[in-house]
Amino acid sequence: CGCCFLGAAPEPRENSGAMGERKVTNKYYPPDFDPTIIPKRENWRAPGKQIKIRFMLPMSIQCQTCGEYMYRGKKFNARKEDCYGPDGDYLGIRIYRFYIRCVSCCAEVCMRTDPKNSDYVVERGASRNFEPWKQESELNKKIAEIRKETDENDTMATLETRTKESKREMEILDALQEIQDQNNRSAKVDTAEIIAEREALVRQAEEQAIKEELAKVEFKKKGGYLKRLEPSGSSDSDARRKKRAKNSIFAKTKRENEAKGTAEEGGEDEKPSSSMPAPAVASAAPVAIVKAKKKKKKKKKKGKKRKLEEAQEEEAPSGLGLVAAYGSSDSGH
Repeated sequence: CGCCFLGAAPEPRENSGAMGERKVTNKYYPPDFDPTIIPKRENWRAPGKQIKIRFMLPMSIQCQTCGEYMYRGKKFNARKEDCYGPDGDYLGIRIYRFYIRCVSCCAEVCMRTDPKNSDYVVERGASRNFEPWKQESELNKKIAEIRKETDENDTMATLETRTKESKREMEILDALQEIQDQNNRSAKVDTAEIIAEREALVRQAEEQAIKEELAKVEFKKKGGYLKRLEPSGSSDSDARRKKRAKNSIFAKTKRENEAKGTAEEGGEDEKPSSSMPAPAVASAAPVAIVKAKKKKKKKKKKGKKRKLEEAQEEEAPSGLGLVAAYGSSDSGH
């Protein structure tokens, strides 16, 4: 209060220590205190001494007095004590004993720890329920003991077991070595180098595609064209070739020439009509000869061209491909 700062002593209050001592942890020791007068606390670890604890059943049991089932995890107020004597410990590990009572008939049930098997043992008052996994583990232990005894007595069996064990160890070592090699390979991988190689491949593919496009454009500018070849082994290639040959200009010209030749031969056999004068017939003969020579030259050129195409088709591989381009000079003939 403010009076403390003014130097005046505060007035005493009634029951001032009632709330002040509520949370005090220190105790008052009078000047004449003698600690030897205080009785000593009993040692609960002494033989026969017990303490009360909260205990949870580690397994399911059945009371032998009333037949009541008590399942694993049920809580009890139990009494705990240390075991003494030759069975008091196992390899320096203390063994404890617990006492509980049945929930139905209040009969006492006693059990203790089993450090050897990492388990509990019911001593009296109840019986443990059947646990298949425990029976399986015990059976495996018995089988291992029997095998050990037979191996010690039989040298051939011992040799076989050693051979199997060595083989298994070799397989394990090989698998381990393979895993180590794989880890070493993955550790040596440089991600930056892989990315650079990938980018170089992509760049190279893009450049190749650009070059191909430029070549196509230049080829089209020159006036060339591309021709698709039919597969040499296809079933309809011969039929298509014959059809094209039949409808080609060469075939049509040949048919026309043959028709004109037959017509001229028929005209020579017949006498000239009186309507056509003789001088006109004489002047038409040189013109027909010139036309026949021109057609013959054209026929020779087209025959050479056809032979060249057939040779190229025979030399071309099976499948679709590209044939040589024909220039503008050839297209004009």
